[in-house]
Amino acid sequence: MDFEIIISRLVETILFPPGINLVLFVSGYFLFKKRKKIALSLFLISLINLYLLALPSISNSLNSSLLTEPILTQAQVKSYAIQNRQDLAIVVLSGGRINLAPEYGDIDTVSAESLQRIQYAAWLHRKTNLPILLSGGSVSGEATAEAVLMNQTMLSAFNIAPKWIEFESKNTAQNAQFSATILRQSKIKEILLVTHATHMHRARLEFEKTGLMVTPAPTVFDRNRPNWQHYFPSAKALYASQKALHEKIGRLWYALRY
Repeated sequence: MDFEIIISRLVETILFPPGINLVLFVSGYFLFKKRKKIALSLFLISLINLYLLALPSISNSLNSSLLTEPILTQAQVKSYAIQNRQDLAIVVLSGGRINLAPEYGDIDTVSAESLQRIQYAAWLHRKTNLPILLSGGSVSGEATAEAVLMNQTMLSAFNIAPKWIEFESKNTAQNAQFSATILRQSKIKEILLVTHATHMHRARLEFEKTGLMVTPAPTVFDRNRPNWQHYFPSAKALYASQKALHEKIGRLWYALRY
């Protein structure tokens, strides 16, 4: 595993809930005898922070703030379908894996997020007949790259064979760099970029840096209608808040790093 990935995982564990709440609580515990007011403040901040981030109303707001890229309209899809262009392709970014899935005989398979992206890409392919590139490597040094797992799923579940597989990237920036290298060899100049709607902004910027023209094709817009349950904490909402914060920090990190 790359050193940068190890550091990012450690930072996520410490700074994102519930890790940050544990850090605040433990800090308060050690300060309680000498700095009681500070310790009590840390306890209170930890509990309030955890409660707020576990509210569906808060997690929905955090995720909604990430939906900054336009949806690919039906009119656009129809337009691409009749253009018959040779310099246009669909690029699908991997979204993780399930390790040693027992129901498949203890082999790795795509995660729910990867499957959602594959499903939308398959739909786009059938509508436009555009070739597909799958992008995703072995982030933690697994034997099989995520793009290879995605390829297996596209063939078995959707009967679609991607034209290219990029299997060396370990993050979004590398997705863009390595995919662009492959696509240039086939004289591809523009792409329909498929990833989750909350991840699209960061992904689009990285692919545009390579010189490719990018048309966002985001999928999975979690638009939940407000109801009384949104004001009661839940583990699902806490997880959603964590993922939203991950993306917000990721945007900041990429602005500084790349």
